Amino acid sequence: MTSKKRLTLIFLLCFLPVFLPAEEPKIGDVSDGSRAKPVHLIKLMDQDSSVIRLDENPLLPFSTEKTCGACHDYSKIRSGWHFSAGDSTAELGRPGQPWIFVDAHSATQIPLSYRSWPGVFHPKEIGMDNLQFITRFGRQMPGGSVGDNEQIQSLDNYWRWQVSGNLEINCLSCHDAEKSNDQAEYAKNVSKQNFRWAATASSGFASVNGSAHNLPDNFDLYAGIDPNQFQTTAPQVKYQENRFNEKSEVFFDITRKIQPEKCYFCHSTKIMDGSKTERWHFDEDVHIKAGMTCVDCHRHGLDHKMVRGYETDINSMSDNYSLSCEGCHLGISGGEGSEPINGRLGAMKPEHIGIPPVHFENLSCTACHSGAWPKEKVLNAKTSIAHGLGLHKVNKNDETLPHIFTPVFLKQANGKLTTHNLIWPSFWAFMHGDSLTPIPQNVFLPVARKIIGLLDSLGHGSWPELNDSLLISVLDSLQTFAIQDQRAAYVSAGKIIYKNDQGVLYRKKHSAANAYSWPIAHDVRPAAQALGINGCADCHDSDSPVFFAEINLDSPLSEMKKSSIEMIDMTDTNTFSTLLLSYSFFFRPLLKYFIIICCVILISVLFIYGLKGFRKVLETVSIESLPEKGEKQK
Repeated sequence: MTSKKRLTLIFLLCFLPVFLPAEEPKIGDVSDGSRAKPVHLIKLMDQDSSVIRLDENPLLPFSTEKTCGACHDYSKIRSGWHFSAGDSTAELGRPGQPWIFVDAHSATQIPLSYRSWPGVFHPKEIGMDNLQFITRFGRQMPGGSVGDNEQIQSLDNYWRWQVSGNLEINCLSCHDAEKSNDQAEYAKNVSKQNFRWAATASSGFASVNGSAHNLPDNFDLYAGIDPNQFQTTAPQVKYQENRFNEKSEVFFDITRKIQPEKCYFCHSTKIMDGSKTERWHFDEDVHIKAGMTCVDCHRHGLDHKMVRGYETDINSMSDNYSLSCEGCHLGISGGEGSEPINGRLGAMKPEHIGIPPVHFENLSCTACHSGAWPKEKVLNAKTSIAHGLGLHKVNKNDETLPHIFTPVFLKQANGKLTTHNLIWPSFWAFMHGDSLTPIPQNVFLPVARKIIGLLDSLGHGSWPELNDSLLISVLDSLQTFAIQDQRAAYVSAGKIIYKNDQGVLYRKKHSAANAYSWPIAHDVRPAAQALGINGCADCHDSDSPVFFAEINLDSPLSEMKKSSIEMIDMTDTNTFSTLLLSYSFFFRPLLKYFIIICCVILISVLFIYGLKGFRKVLETVSIESLPEKGEKQK
């Protein structure tokens, strides 16, 4: 090839895409305005874009990317909030709920996230690669993220990814209205590394048997495995034949109006309140009970970047402002000289009678209306993402890790106080100077489990009890893996613990040991159940749980079992001024009576002196009207 031809080829490869017409939107992404429900009678496509037919052998799982992506822009959907956690270029948003790595047998509880929120750790910091992350936490992820990113997968466990396949975005997790769609079955297959089979297994018209977890790295999807060589069963698909018509088409009951039950599989919260032990003791979100759905407020377009309504994310000039609490209920002005625009869906405008405006400058709507009612001791909660609620064979004990505390009143980025969930990290780390690095799981797990894991107290899935001797044993064993000047340490209850130069356990505070918290917005309570309904004392009493509730310093350490701090200690609020304000409410009723009495006295004095003044005026007028002496004599 001549140099001239070579340059021409390079030019075409570099600049030809510029001259090509832009890719047209796919048929499912363009609306003609009809609100009728489209019928999805479509062919199933496998990962090779081939139509799945029942007479094929082996029967392959259908691919959502190829099946749903035939009519919808899969690459654009991939940018959605639920699917972009592993994308380093994606927006972070405000700190949210992390994935929590828990291992009671090694006394470990550590928040993880691919988003660089303050206080969380990247999975790779504890030696967890993407395959391990998806196997452990993909149970309640609707696919995508690092499970569907071939560039990331190529960097670790490449051959295992070829066996398990991609965990594609499971569109059916949300949009399938079929009653037999089983997300628990999806979760079970993810845990067996049946990633490419998971959506098929949960679809309701197919079953999957076998596991990819123990398959050899050279497993061939089409040839299968030699049963004489490997004592394991590869995943096998069996479709319900009556679901296929003569054209090999299958009907999907697809809906845009996603019901709350779909959201609840990943977004449920169970509050451990000793006075409320049954499910019916708790009320559902007031909006759900009023007939609304989650997607009425959390709307999105094809990019699936749904509106989250956070005060820190939107402002009054945003197009999405009316989908926030304030924008919906207070409404927005249509401009000078125009009528106010009310909130969406007939939202009631709150009166907030008697509440000083300063409250709305310092409190979010959720501070008073969301989460559990605060008590003297902060409650524990279990969530779907943290505890696998809704899965088969999940530990239902209320004490099982991780321990999440709620509601905790903390300030968010805009300075407003709002309700949070909170966890205290506990993990093994190496210290180097003042920096702290988590120890990889393949190092601390076998060491700590060998020493801690045989304790009898682990049957309930809660903390073991670590005394100083156990702690020293683990630290000494981990120290053998340290390099250079590293020192093994344990992080728990807001402190780091390590052996000093004299061989004695030393404890000190460290930012990496701080509690991690994330704001909560649901369940929303109505006005009749909001803070302040009982008067100012709900928040401003001298022992109000909003400021003075006890938060356990959650830890397996023996010395910390009964330790706690007050809510106010976790904020920059001045304790003295808060108490002074609180005590003022004790005298405020007396002050009101005193002011009323003073006003009565003042009015009485004014009235009396007013009468005297009026009398004086009358006397003056009478004297002036009398005739002079000379005139009288005449």
